[in-house]
Amino acid sequence: MRLPGVSRGLRPGHKPLISISRSHRRAYNLAVVGGGITGLTSAWQASHDAACSGITLYEKEPRLGGWLQSEKVPVDDGHVLFEYGPRTLRNSFPSSWPLLIMIQELGLLDQVITTPKNSPAARNRFVYYPDHLVKIPTPKKSIESIWNLFQELRSEPLFDKLLSSMLLEPTKPPRPHSEWQRDESIASFISRRFHPKVADNLVSALAHGVYAGDIDQLSAQTILGPLRNMDDVGLFRGTIDKLVQKKMPLLMDDFIGWAAVHKSYQWKAQGQGILSLTRESSTFTLKGGTKQLVEGLQNALNKSGKVKIMTGTDIKAMTRWQGSDSISIQAAKSGTQRFDRVIAAIPPRALSSILESRTNHPNEKAPPHDTINKLRLHDYATTIMVVNLYYPNPKLLPVNGFGYLIPRSVPADQNPECGLGVIFASATSTGKSALYPDREESQDTAHGTKLTIMMGGHYWDGWKDSDYPDHESAVKMARTMLQRHLGITDAPTVARSRLQKNAVPQYTVGHLDRMYSLSNTVRNDFNRRLVLAGNWYNGTSVGNCVRAGVVASTLSIGRATLPDTGQKFQPWRDYNYRDWDFEGGIPTAPIQYFDF
Repeated sequence: MRLPGVSRGLRPGHKPLISISRSHRRAYNLAVVGGGITGLTSAWQASHDAACSGITLYEKEPRLGGWLQSEKVPVDDGHVLFEYGPRTLRNSFPSSWPLLIMIQELGLLDQVITTPKNSPAARNRFVYYPDHLVKIPTPKKSIESIWNLFQELRSEPLFDKLLSSMLLEPTKPPRPHSEWQRDESIASFISRRFHPKVADNLVSALAHGVYAGDIDQLSAQTILGPLRNMDDVGLFRGTIDKLVQKKMPLLMDDFIGWAAVHKSYQWKAQGQGILSLTRESSTFTLKGGTKQLVEGLQNALNKSGKVKIMTGTDIKAMTRWQGSDSISIQAAKSGTQRFDRVIAAIPPRALSSILESRTNHPNEKAPPHDTINKLRLHDYATTIMVVNLYYPNPKLLPVNGFGYLIPRSVPADQNPECGLGVIFASATSTGKSALYPDREESQDTAHGTKLTIMMGGHYWDGWKDSDYPDHESAVKMARTMLQRHLGITDAPTVARSRLQKNAVPQYTVGHLDRMYSLSNTVRNDFNRRLVLAGNWYNGTSVGNCVRAGVVASTLSIGRATLPDTGQKFQPWRDYNYRDWDFEGGIPTAPIQYFDF
């Protein structure tokens, strides 16, 4: 997609991207429950609203940021930056634009490091199968390259049944109309349209990299929506039709998130550099790690004068009172406060426990049992052990690239550690400056090799705390895996590990239906005053969470409506968008994908 249209929409003097609803201009106070990236974004966005009289941000941990965890570690010739959660942020229009605009407003553009699309970290991605690394092919135009690709797809075991199943896909029967609304697992969908080996060898590796999840449980409609929507005509024919029509399926929520960025944000002159660089880069990060984003938001909230940040604070109860639409929050440190609006950015199970608790106030309403029960249906997340290793040898790796993933079809003797993948973190930490594209930048000053090993995920479902490896065991497992897969026998000079429990929410079969049902129930139970946002509901990436935070504190608290100015990037105009209900519940559109 061309990006110049974005720059027109962000130029100073342009009409506001969002219009403030006339029916909700009275002053209000806001509680944000959860100090991860979604909660911080929600508070930051609301702090720009003149009608917002005050914001209280509750976080039970002593630190903010949730899974955004960076650590600068000194080594012999400098330092290296270790990440224990997200590390690279996807750079594409329109999904990344709320995040990029926020980074600019926080004054962090000069800290952005981009990964050029022609760099090894962008082009070289590998899968380990069955006992060696296989590079995922990248399209090339020459006849010789096409022939070599054909030969590789025929001979490499990783791609077994891929070519034949692609050729036969147009002959597969469409899904019966009686089952059109019924979700299925990713494994079922890919096996049905292609072949079980394609699901086991290729798609399961991708699921390990994004969700640390099991394709027998993950939802095809939620995660592979554009492909599954072509099931009636066939994926091959559907793709050809869209190419001929010059259309591509895009997520409606991404455009709504872009539109929901506060009207006062204008694209400064320095932002033009990142506009042009977006065309040339696939991902980006921050020089000081994702922790810089957390620190920037925290500083902005403190400077706003509107936000009270309460870390290390447990919420005991969240209740409704008779004769009032406000929501009462009882916290251990601050007693009971009443709020006009609440944005909950915590796991559903934690929220259900808070809603079930009672304060015994005489005006207290009965617990919202429908909401509580539906929240408890969404309680599955995978646990990951993250191991970061540093080696002084800068030429340790046999290949250059982003890293490799491990599919579920790898023989057990090649993956007894339950590995999910390995990130060549030195490559992902280096790139170009967003403001000065000719300048090389890196998170590290040391010149060795940095690796991140991820283990566990769905393989560890049902494990007790005593089953998880401790630090020494995790490092030993990681080193053994690297020796088997890459032939690395060197000893790392620095080793760090962190067990991230219940870190990645799983969007299992039926997820979309459950979320729409939960959203409507929350709206009814709380008269549209409670908003649910975060990675449990509508996207697990940092960009998804920022988008959810922006929409939650604009459209979902009744402070904005979608614009209708006749411009190109307003796809909701092709639907009955005035009937869409964003206030309260989960901030998402009733239309998942549309053809752009």
